[in-house]
Parts: sequence; structure tokens; C-alpha cells
Amino acid sequence: MTIQPLPPHESPAALHAVMPAGLPADAYGRRMVEVLRAAGAGMTVHALPGPYPQVDPSAILAADIALARLPDGAPVLLDGNALFNLAASLPADDRRLRFVALVDRLHWIDPDLTADEAAVRRNLEQGALSLMRRVVVPDDETAATVRALGVRPDRVVRAAADDGGAAALMAVLAAL
Repeated sequence: MTIQPLPPHESPAALHAVMPAGLPADAYGRRMVEVLRAAGAGMTVHALPGPYPQVDPSAILAADIALARLPDGAPVLLDGNALFNLAASLPADDRRLRFVALVDRLHWIDPDLTADEAAVRRNLEQGALSLMRRVVVPDDETAATVRALGVRPDRVVRAAADDGGAAALMAVLAAL
């Protein structure tokens, strides 16, 4: 299935994406941004410095500045790998901006974390996801993990990083 670009009068508002600068090209969030661009969505990417998914002061500052500069009502795609650095900024803007998270996996379940590290990451991810209008995931397993954090099932959208996923995500964004 090939997605045709939307005619100018049907295009959604310009999208903004916030993601780590060092995110690999094959990451779910990057691939979703590219399929949306290919479908004709106008997109501005705000890249956060620092290592991901670790909490980094430079990324937190960059997130604060980027979100504060966005116009009211702007749809904002947030890469799940950036949620740790966005967690403090989101509550100030969750009513003003239309947040949608692109989550390919939750980091609190990483087996290499200590119990304390996992608890901190779980709390950060759970808090950030609770402020999302929608959480877009690539598969049913990730959807179940997101729902287990208390995200309402009607807010979880399954979308592969392909043309069909772009169509699903564009429909979600248009409905916001």
C-alpha cells in the first residue's frame, strides 16, 4: 500500500517531533517520522543532545526550550527514547500541546537495570505516558506493556513503521 500525499487543504497542522539526536536511523520513531514525511506530512524535528535513554541535563534543557517555543495546539510526536528527558517538561505543556508518544519499547523492563533503576525509569515512563493523548506502538506486546502502566486502551494505537502505519498515525493526528 502506498500512501499518497494529502492535498494542501487536507494536511494536518505542521507536526513537531522530539527525539534524541543520536537515535539510530532504524529506530521506530525515526522510521515513523520518515514514513509520515513520505506521506506528505510537514515535519520539524527537534533533536535532543546527550545519550539516550539516560537522563541528561543538556537534553532536559533542550526539551524545555523546544516545547516552550511550540505554538498552542501543535501536535507533537515524542520518541519513547526521549521520555526520560521530557518527563519534567511535559506537565507544563500537556494541556497546551497535543502529545503523541512513539514507543517501540519501555526501558524500565531492561534486564540489565537494578531494581532501583528500573523503579525510577518505570515511574518516569508511567508519568510521561499518562500525559499522552495517544501512545503509538509497533506491536501487541508493547501495547500490552503500555496498558499495564495504566494507559487507557483507547489511547494505545498499533502502527507499524510503514505506509499503513503512517496512514493510521495520520488518522490519529487528524482526530486530535
